[in-house]
Amino acid sequence: MGGAIKAEIRKIFTTRLWWGLLIGDVLLGALISFAWAFQIGTDSAKQSSDPQQHLFATANSASISSVYSAGFVTTIAQLFPLALGVILITSEFRHKTWTSTVLAQPKRWPITVSKIVSIIVVGIVYGVVYDIASVIGGAITLKSFRNSGLLLGNSDVQQTLALMLLIFVVWTLLGFGFGMLIRNQIAAVFIAIGLAFIGNILFNVLFTTLLHWKWAPKYLPGDLTSSILNPNFPGGTDTFSWWAGALVLTAYGLVLAVVGSAINQRKDVL
Repeated sequence: MGGAIKAEIRKIFTTRLWWGLLIGDVLLGALISFAWAFQIGTDSAKQSSDPQQHLFATANSASISSVYSAGFVTTIAQLFPLALGVILITSEFRHKTWTSTVLAQPKRWPITVSKIVSIIVVGIVYGVVYDIASVIGGAITLKSFRNSGLLLGNSDVQQTLALMLLIFVVWTLLGFGFGMLIRNQIAAVFIAIGLAFIGNILFNVLFTTLLHWKWAPKYLPGDLTSSILNPNFPGGTDTFSWWAGALVLTAYGLVLAVVGSAINQRKDVL
């Protein structure tokens, strides 16, 4: 099994795809944090009665954490690991490397386990890079324009960065599972992103406005992600604590990855 896992990781990092996606990972994390940090200490934030806006009134552990995690709170950043997971597995179907792997090892569960482990490893690598990029992007604004410290030694900030890493890995797993269900790369990417972004909004409207299920939105992956990093999101009191939200979101990722893999056990090799 160890050899299979090494082979899967090597397969990913010996293509040009990984560093192209890594560049996008760095730019996304840095630019969002860079822009978000301009809200720290603004007059509008100091005078606002909105608790979300007033969060940025001063530079403290909560506001600095929100700068680093801004991409996930705004639901933009999770689309990247989602697409990453989809692309990594569907490229195997597209370029027929899945076929050669299955022919070399007819038992598919060892292949599936090794792929899931390799996806987790890749998610950790990209997640760490995203954390670093978000800190650097935020630091440019905080140091140059807001004369603020980075608070990297603060336990709350460190917890936020660790949770961002967990969220990145889980969303990569979600993409992997979705890609196992829909093998066509272009269709899988667009459908996955559509469900994660537009679908999350539509389901929020459906649950809260039409069905009046005030408890339901907190179970949506997008809302879970935001509530893990910002307990005040989406503004109500019926939300998970950060650790409970992290457990539910992790369960989503693992279940979808396992279900997608189980379905592929019965599909013909193309």
